[in-house]
Amino acid sequence: MPLTDDINELIEHETTQAQLMLRRLTEEMPKSVDAHYLLGISHLRRLEFGPARAAFLDVLKLDPKHNDALRNAAFCLLASGDYEGALEGFQHALKMTANAGSMRHVALLLHRLSRTQEAVKTYERLLSVCQPTSPEIPIALQGLAFALRDAGRPIAADQVMLQLIERFRREPVAISSGLIARNNSDDFHEWSPYADKAQLAAVLTARAAKDPGGRFPETFVLPKDRAALEAFAKRKDAPALYIVKPIRGSGGQGIRVTADIKGELDAEDVVVQRYIDRPFLIEGHKGHCRIYCLVTSASPLRAYVYSEGIVRIAPEPYDSDPAKAAGPSMHVTNTALHLGHPGLNVSTDASQDDVGSIRSLSALLRRMTAEGIDGERVFAEIKALVEWHVRMLAAEGLFVRQAAGRPARAFPPKLFGLDVLVDAEGHPWLIEMQRTPAAKGAALVEKINLEMYRTVFHMAHAPLIDDATPADRVQALRSDDAARREREAEIEMANRGKFVPLDL
Repeated sequence: MPLTDDINELIEHETTQAQLMLRRLTEEMPKSVDAHYLLGISHLRRLEFGPARAAFLDVLKLDPKHNDALRNAAFCLLASGDYEGALEGFQHALKMTANAGSMRHVALLLHRLSRTQEAVKTYERLLSVCQPTSPEIPIALQGLAFALRDAGRPIAADQVMLQLIERFRREPVAISSGLIARNNSDDFHEWSPYADKAQLAAVLTARAAKDPGGRFPETFVLPKDRAALEAFAKRKDAPALYIVKPIRGSGGQGIRVTADIKGELDAEDVVVQRYIDRPFLIEGHKGHCRIYCLVTSASPLRAYVYSEGIVRIAPEPYDSDPAKAAGPSMHVTNTALHLGHPGLNVSTDASQDDVGSIRSLSALLRRMTAEGIDGERVFAEIKALVEWHVRMLAAEGLFVRQAAGRPARAFPPKLFGLDVLVDAEGHPWLIEMQRTPAAKGAALVEKINLEMYRTVFHMAHAPLIDDATPADRVQALRSDDAARREREAEIEMANRGKFVPLDL
């Protein structure tokens, strides 16, 4: 029985339902490679790396040379932080079926395990066997340049970097977006938990008790926090509305707004948040902002917030009446959820940043200023909220553990998104974090994102030495890694464009 693309669509948007179906299929058809493989993919979609790996290993029992299962089984170990195990897995995958992606992962893992010379040789071997148009080449060039710098060979690294820059000049969109997508996929494994709404809620709540500078709605994870939610709902200042979200949902799928919290108390695998019922309205509609943060160095910690962003707007006029809470089209702002809605108006003209259902952050701030709320003050508060979030990650030890005992450049810059709602007084509220924000979308989305992606490329990819570099500095760059890191920070700041340094 062939499994169709319908299940892939179900995995993308309704993973719980997809998993129930696929578990049943694996029981009914225990020898179906497709059923076991898609079950693994459904677990990957939910960042459940242990169950995903188990499903991929079931595939390999049936088909030991299944290339995608070999690589995904190894990737689950990489995503769990087991670099030794992941290296062994990708090396095995490479022996079973020659694959450029497996070889690149072998090189990356050798670098992260401080086997830098071996990493350099593996990257060089990969580049020697790749076809000229292979999408692996830009990623391998980046990896090789960074590994060469960590190996103390900046001149050789610059030569490789110039090859990458030449490719970028020919294909700026493909190269910059491809690098960010791959770097986010292979980032430090401890970023994954923050994409889980339940785990993010727990650390935000704990952090607020120690550092009250952040603003986010009270959040409860069911069933664990049932008693706390019941107590909160009985308070005199309890909200009239709550928003309920699947823990691992995306694209607005499965979100509902309710005034009846009693009807939600028996729910499982959801987070319940106090609903911010007085949002700033854009022509009578609710919207939310996608704010971007870039971490370029874990030690010393350097991070930035992008001064441009994307505002997504609900297709129906907003009404805070609890009797109308059931209507997601006025409360939920994710554009993907409302495709086909007659009120959804997405412009195809990227130069129009203040019309329709998708607008720019700068257009929102201009509008707020025109309506009597200082847009510069609002962005300053957004920046402060991002700083609070990054301080929370630092307090959790993420950056210390990333830097511990590993070459600095084995982890490229990390771009992530924060979903922020601005209330009627112009105060931003942190709603959730997007570990791997998408680049594609409407014309304005792509314009904003691709300008940002080009900026990230220029910040991280430049030769350290040029004809104007003084001789004494050339010598320092060749012999001293601290000098190389200082030069990298200078290049980063000089090319930061709309990225604003965070005060950490």
